[in-house]
Amino acid sequence: MNNVNSTGNGTFETWFGGAPANVQAQEGIQLRAFFLNLAVSFGLFASAILAFFLLKSSAIGRRIYQPKTYLVQDRLRVDAVPTDPITWIRRIFSIRDDELRLKCGLDGYFFIRFLRAILVIFVPLTAIVVTVLLPINYNNGKGNTFHTTTDGNRVRWNVAGLDTLSWQNVDPARTNRYWAHLVCAILVISWSLFRLYREKVHFIDVRQQFLTSPEHRLKASARTILVTNIPSEYRSKEALEALYDIFVDNDDRTRLTVWVNRDYKSLRVLVARRRGLRHALEKEELRILRMCNNKFRKNGEVLIENQTKEKTSLDSPPPASPLLQEEYGAQSEKAEETLTRIFDRDCSEETQLWRNYLKPSAASQVSLVRGKDDDWIPTSLFKFWVSGEKKRVPKVAWLRTEIARLTVRIDALLAKLDNEELFKKQNSAFIQFDRQMAAHMACSLVSHNKAGRMSPRFLEVAPHEVIWANMDVTSLGRFVRTTIALILFVAMLLLWSIPTTILGSLSQLGSLSYSVTWLAWLKEWPSWILGLISGPLVSILLALLIQLVVPALARKLAVLVGSPTRSKREVITQDFYFTFLFIELVLLTAVSSSVVKIVPLIVDNPVSIPTLLATNVPTSANYFFNYLIVQSLGFSGSVLFQYLRILYITTIWPWFTQTPREEAWLQTTIPHQMWGNVYSLFTNFAVIGFIFCVVSPLMMIFVSVTFSLFWVAYRHNYYYVQRNKIDTHGLLFNNALSQLFAGIYVMEIALIGLFLLVRDSDENVACKAQAVIMIVVIILTAAFHFVMEQHLRPLYEFLPVTVEDSAADAERQLLITHNDVEVSLEQECGTPIDAEASERAPPKLLDGSSADPARMRSTSMTARNARKALLGLKKDVAARITDVQIRLPATSSLSRRREVGDQLSAAIARYPDELTDLTPDERAAQLKAAFQDPVTRESAPVIWIPQDPAGISDDVMQQARKFGRFLQYSNQGAYLTEKNKVEVTQPAPDTRPDWLLDWVL
Repeated sequence: MNNVNSTGNGTFETWFGGAPANVQAQEGIQLRAFFLNLAVSFGLFASAILAFFLLKSSAIGRRIYQPKTYLVQDRLRVDAVPTDPITWIRRIFSIRDDELRLKCGLDGYFFIRFLRAILVIFVPLTAIVVTVLLPINYNNGKGNTFHTTTDGNRVRWNVAGLDTLSWQNVDPARTNRYWAHLVCAILVISWSLFRLYREKVHFIDVRQQFLTSPEHRLKASARTILVTNIPSEYRSKEALEALYDIFVDNDDRTRLTVWVNRDYKSLRVLVARRRGLRHALEKEELRILRMCNNKFRKNGEVLIENQTKEKTSLDSPPPASPLLQEEYGAQSEKAEETLTRIFDRDCSEETQLWRNYLKPSAASQVSLVRGKDDDWIPTSLFKFWVSGEKKRVPKVAWLRTEIARLTVRIDALLAKLDNEELFKKQNSAFIQFDRQMAAHMACSLVSHNKAGRMSPRFLEVAPHEVIWANMDVTSLGRFVRTTIALILFVAMLLLWSIPTTILGSLSQLGSLSYSVTWLAWLKEWPSWILGLISGPLVSILLALLIQLVVPALARKLAVLVGSPTRSKREVITQDFYFTFLFIELVLLTAVSSSVVKIVPLIVDNPVSIPTLLATNVPTSANYFFNYLIVQSLGFSGSVLFQYLRILYITTIWPWFTQTPREEAWLQTTIPHQMWGNVYSLFTNFAVIGFIFCVVSPLMMIFVSVTFSLFWVAYRHNYYYVQRNKIDTHGLLFNNALSQLFAGIYVMEIALIGLFLLVRDSDENVACKAQAVIMIVVIILTAAFHFVMEQHLRPLYEFLPVTVEDSAADAERQLLITHNDVEVSLEQECGTPIDAEASERAPPKLLDGSSADPARMRSTSMTARNARKALLGLKKDVAARITDVQIRLPATSSLSRRREVGDQLSAAIARYPDELTDLTPDERAAQLKAAFQDPVTRESAPVIWIPQDPAGISDDVMQQARKFGRFLQYSNQGAYLTEKNKVEVTQPAPDTRPDWLLDWVL
């Protein structure tokens, strides 16, 4: 057979002496490399599983393998992982579907369902196809026997190794055996299409049940749509209310809540800079604390005697300036002048307690230069051309003043959120209706008479998923962005074909040592080394290359396209990533070529596609055998063991100087799944199984084992470990099912080519009938695919009207059973059911004062009311956390780790995680500002430092009082241990008290 690669003259052909760098083995699949790969992968799997069982119930194992037993709110907590392996595996198999949906979300449930769906497809087919085809392929096959060609020469077939179990081992004298392959192919296709249809129907049923559940209907996101590309005449609350009031009862606009997005870039820049300075200040304060406490522990008694003789800031705390206690920075210029005087005093302050332990030179200094606007800015090596008056000042004093100055400026901007000159309106808006069905109707109908206006529109937009930087993308901008993203994606395909081809060549290193002259020196290497390189090493490198770098680039492309939400970003990432894997890892690897070579061949002769696949697919199984072995054994074990997290938490992180905020983040953050990564990867595994299921039936066993092991591993991870903030409500699952058709189509096309290439003993085409039947089958498959999508597509995203009555009844029943809820959430967020009572009652601010309706509707007032609600809620949460805080005595490190975890668990439980945990006023303020840019609700930061034996942190807090409310310190819940390590027993004091409510909005 002629190989398509033999005509190329690219760079790789030149390197390898004119012979292409093929994935196909020249002398059959190398059994030595195969079994070595299997042994290495099994060793990795066994060691990972053993380490998992040894560590899962330990103190560090509790944090890594079961954080959802104590680091989440009560309603999401699960029982501890069973210590006994048998009991653990029983528990994994006994988790109910409703438990998975509650604890893991719909995307987590549907991913487990996807793994199960592939097993339901492949396991029965494996039992049938392998039983039928393996004996047919092996018995009386070609093997190493001789045959006589048409010109009378005797030639050895040279089919060895695992190739004797595949398609190419069938003897030309027994071509009637290929009818069995045809029957098996039709069986695989029929069963797969039936199961895919059933899974799509199940997806629609479960998704509709979830979206219409009373708990979900009460969420703000269930009744809110995002409208983009709004023309200028509709960029106001009044205009949008007038347009969309048709979807509410009696055209009552009070039942609508509209948020017109604005460009808060200037405000966002200030907030981001303040966060960076806060981090720098906390690190510097911690550095000084550690140095002082080292001195204190060495000769603390002497220092304490000196301390009593000297005046410190604890004796006479500096008063705060009255100007710095004002609510808003209305007099920001005077406030900044006051901060300048405080800065000068802070630089020369000699009563600070740390000076009793350290020399003034021990404190870090920062070089400042006077800028054009007369502000002092830090110098930088990257801005060496900046000239002007320079000075060196204490770094801590400058950071404190700069944070306070930024807070003054931010507060001044927060009072002007409705200023058109400062913050221009964007071409998008969020519109919240009084009913879920109204939102679906408004999203499904055309909103504007001109094409492209007020489109696209998005449903189920959760506030914490919004990508605010993409809220002003126009239709033209989206087209340009998409074009650029596609160009970059094609560039990725071209560039990544280089390392993929190199690794594909390395997988055949033993064959290349004989076929490439300048690689002849490899013949002297031991065979086990060549097997190690061509087997497990190549597979591991390819997996790491594909799974770490490519998804990150695909996610960047998804944002570049203009994804408005993180859930939409994951869907687009899934499309990019799967397309990449399908082209690079499956098609190009199977034919051992590159995009540059394949595309011209297909363009010149499209009919050659079946022949191209047929001549290469059967002999490329070696590569995918090794790849699936590494995935099923090596990486499934690592999913459970999580060696990267263990390495990071126990080894890498302690080398860095972590502040209490960083330590709290490390101890409280639960890993989340990037859905676009895993769905695409496992869809690609299934596609490989479909392509090779008839050509190389042994592949079905590896696919079944791969999905079985990952099914167990991910059930544990999603139930006990991961908490996912991003949820597409199953859209990724449906997308993955549709992408499986790519594998079915490639299998059918390859079989058409294979049947046409089959020759009998007389070199005649022997399988014309089978090829014609396969052509009919592929036409029927495409027709089924088209009809199914047309039939089900309307139900993928929108809810049918028939479910509204039953869903509304269930919602009313839920509200009745909650005796503590007097009115529905819609009424509490400003859209009361009793319109007349609403008109009689004058609007109130959160503090109880009256306000006119126009002022109440302003963005500034909504944000201010939300900030006040958060401030009051923050005080309540802080008080509840204080009640459970206990200073832990010095104990062994293992028991102390568990006790600290228990305190963190108790602190997290004090945060509200349901809207009913808030007062009606707090709830109304939160829902009113739910879809407003969160930067408008940004509160002043709190500098978090640990309590220490020397009392330095208490002195620092007293020193900071002179900055008033613009710079606040806290040492609550953070401690400096005897080893100068930071220990925390609660989240950071300035953590948003409503952070757990993100999942219920």
